[in-house]
Amino acid sequence: MSQERRKPSRFRLPRCPRSPWHAPRDRTLFIRPAAAPRRMLLWRLYLVTGLCVLAFAVLYLDRGGLRDAAREAPGVIDLMYFTMVTVATVGYGDIVPVTDRARLIDAFFIVPVRLVIWFIFLGTAYQFVIQRVIEEFRMKRLQRQLRGHVVVCGYGLGGSVAVRELLESGVDPDAIVVIDPQQTALEAATALGVAGLLGDPAREDLLQQARVRMTKAVIIAVTDDATAILLTLTVRSIAPETKIVVRILEQTYQRQLRQAGADVIVPSAKIGGLLLADAVQSRYIVPFINDLLSTRGRVTLLERPAAPHEVGCLSNTVPGAAVVGLVRNSRLLSFYEDPACTIEAGDLLMVIQSSRQPGEARG
Repeated sequence: MSQERRKPSRFRLPRCPRSPWHAPRDRTLFIRPAAAPRRMLLWRLYLVTGLCVLAFAVLYLDRGGLRDAAREAPGVIDLMYFTMVTVATVGYGDIVPVTDRARLIDAFFIVPVRLVIWFIFLGTAYQFVIQRVIEEFRMKRLQRQLRGHVVVCGYGLGGSVAVRELLESGVDPDAIVVIDPQQTALEAATALGVAGLLGDPAREDLLQQARVRMTKAVIIAVTDDATAILLTLTVRSIAPETKIVVRILEQTYQRQLRQAGADVIVPSAKIGGLLLADAVQSRYIVPFINDLLSTRGRVTLLERPAAPHEVGCLSNTVPGAAVVGLVRNSRLLSFYEDPACTIEAGDLLMVIQSSRQPGEARG
């Protein structure tokens, strides 16, 4: 019997034994009204009016159970008056329920209507007065802390992955602000501990509230390339020195984004297509690249200044790292085009190195 050929095992890189990242605490979600304030006020006014009309109708049908101090049975105007003073909890006592049914109606119908109306009044006062004051206070406190932070415009698939990767790489949640028009998206973002602003990221006032001028970088991960171009122009007009990283779907918009002021353009569709094509001919390239780009991988690709102990070494002899690129005086020297050179102070290195701590056993 011929020996069975073993199928090659699926390629897996060993992972660091790290516990998953958890948000240290919940952050405040800064809410903007989903509807126009005038529309919300009108809707609540209609609701209160409808409840008052309903209460009047019920009292009118049972008007025989009410007695006026001046006359036997109250009229229509008396019932309107009694409805309003009862709902408003004034209760002068000149009109009173005298039958058991009238008292039950007052206890189990009029009182709940009164509570609902007062809850509407209190909710309106809270939303349009108290909440706005609290929100502005929290916003000003947050703005005082924002400096050198990262603003993420759009919390879809790309934006959420970017936020998690920033957190995994050690970025403080206090230094990340997410702007998205979807309430559910911001709830998911703030659950990670970052701050959120509800609204269109292309609005200049929201970008000003996020203090884009003081940011370290702005990540634009919206779902529409035209919006990404407009947003890039807006951010660049507010913050001429801020680094702008844009994710696009169509590679044809790269020239427009460059002209708009984007510093780094990530064509997600092209990168995904290249990995798909590589996966046809190879088994190990795609998982290796995924591990290389992920912060939690066992091997990482870093861009960092040359360390003091690396100065004087040849670029191909750096201990514990593979130097794939060296930037000197804004010129890139790559290992595949340029010969190895001596590392100097101030050089910027692009290295592939293990994320395993020294002395850590191999998994």
